[in-house]
Amino acid sequence: MGGEQENSIRIAVIEEQISALREQQRAHNASTQNRFDRMEKKIDEFTAIINRGRGAYAASLVLAGLVGGFVLKLTTALMQYVQR
Repeated sequence: MGGEQENSIRIAVIEEQISALREQQRAHNASTQNRFDRMEKKIDEFTAIINRGRGAYAASLVLAGLVGGFVLKLTTALMQYVQR
């Protein structure tokens, strides 16, 4: 075999290897993008759950305040009634 033919074979082998590496890189990029998309969706879902929890906590504080105010008013009215 001549030197030129050996170089042609080497170039063809290298080109095939490069093609295979590029395909692996495309598959890896697609897989990584898919993981990031799923992670972003999970973060959004988690944030929504946290926000609902904050709303429920705020509502329970308001309700507790209303009940506490009612009990305080009732106690004050009963104390005034008893003192008469």
